[in-house]
Amino acid sequence: MVRINLGIGRADPTKRFGERTKRILDLKNDEANHITLLGKSGYGKTTIMRGMIEEIYSSYSDAGIPPIIIVIERKVDTSKPKKVVEIYHEESENLSSAKAYRKYGEGIWNYLEHYVKEIEKDKELKYGLMGDFAIGFPNILGKYTKMASDETKSLLGRHGLSPAAYPARRFVFRPRRDLENIAFDNGPLTEVINSKLAYPDLAFEIIADMNNLGEQTRYSAILKNIWDISKIRDPKEVLLIAGSSETSNSGPSQTYLRIEETMNRLKTDVLFTGDIDNSFLTKLTNKKINILDFSQNSELETYEECLIFKLVVQNAINVAIKYRIPVFFVVDEVQNFMKDKNGKWAIDKILREGRSLCINLICATQYTDNLPKDILIGSSHIGIMGKLASNTDTKTLEKLIPDFRDVVDFDEPGSLSEWENMKRKLRFRGYFSYNKDYTEHIEYRQPQSL
Repeated sequence: MVRINLGIGRADPTKRFGERTKRILDLKNDEANHITLLGKSGYGKTTIMRGMIEEIYSSYSDAGIPPIIIVIERKVDTSKPKKVVEIYHEESENLSSAKAYRKYGEGIWNYLEHYVKEIEKDKELKYGLMGDFAIGFPNILGKYTKMASDETKSLLGRHGLSPAAYPARRFVFRPRRDLENIAFDNGPLTEVINSKLAYPDLAFEIIADMNNLGEQTRYSAILKNIWDISKIRDPKEVLLIAGSSETSNSGPSQTYLRIEETMNRLKTDVLFTGDIDNSFLTKLTNKKINILDFSQNSELETYEECLIFKLVVQNAINVAIKYRIPVFFVVDEVQNFMKDKNGKWAIDKILREGRSLCINLICATQYTDNLPKDILIGSSHIGIMGKLASNTDTKTLEKLIPDFRDVVDFDEPGSLSEWENMKRKLRFRGYFSYNKDYTEHIEYRQPQSL
């Protein structure tokens, strides 16, 4: 069992003074620990997921069983770099270098200074697109920003934390920006890889999905026989074999032309490679936090994202069976994957097989309406950030969590100013239900990365 710091709860008189308010979540090594976070946009779901990732990475590594963590990132955040610049200039005016070093750390402050200078002289707009999960960039915002309820403490200071960066390996697909610029935006401990899918990793069903191959067609039957049954996964060899069965002297058949079109797609698309050693699946690691960059940095269609997700889940199952390594998938806005058959397959596969293989799903969504009940039913723990998005969510959780009605209480604002004040105070706060048996109000741990 590995224990992670979840945040701050109410004082517990049965514990020692220094531990009375600290909330620890026990993660079991021999089964899955699925966590679902719910709540309206703007209350900090993504931010809190980042804190959970850091805790999982550090706690498991300290226990000698470093996990494979795979984060799916969907967007960049242009406001973060702007805030970094603002904070740097304001703190530079108010603090001496010595005080800035004491507050943020000398290495972090020096890197911050370097980043701001590069951003400000950037006339080509190469920078300024930091990821939602910029794990490799230290969270100076958390050290600078004061608590809404206690302005004598910063967000990080309240939890006894300081800015820190975590080693990250960021997988970008068909990159839209230079890899060096993506890495620079996401911090000094970020490694960026131009990621490719290797032909041998692609089962025929994936080829068929990508190219809309009809199931009952002759070209589909021929290609499936070559690709899956004969295991020949080289487009040039496939075309040679397909061509050898051509009998007409009047030119290639429609069957051959359709196979040729499919193979040419693989040969010309930079997303694919024939080199199995260059497959991004071989570069997933438990030494760094893996981020699948599905943001604007990658040029992917939604169905391609879901196909990649499916491949990663298949690979994770094989790794978990072979090496007995815990695997954590972190998926923000999980409902987006449920609209595609491959994305839904990936989520269902984690829920079905994760419990026996210690493959874990940490996901977040605003609404439960379009969320398969299997996700909530299969979740070991459920967290609420700020407020729930709808009354339907409340009714759903009342059925799943016995003490929900007795514990969870959302005050309704009586005016616009009350609503604004309430939203400010509820950010990063909410409820957490342990094993769906015990629920309590909690102030979630802040992330040390940005």
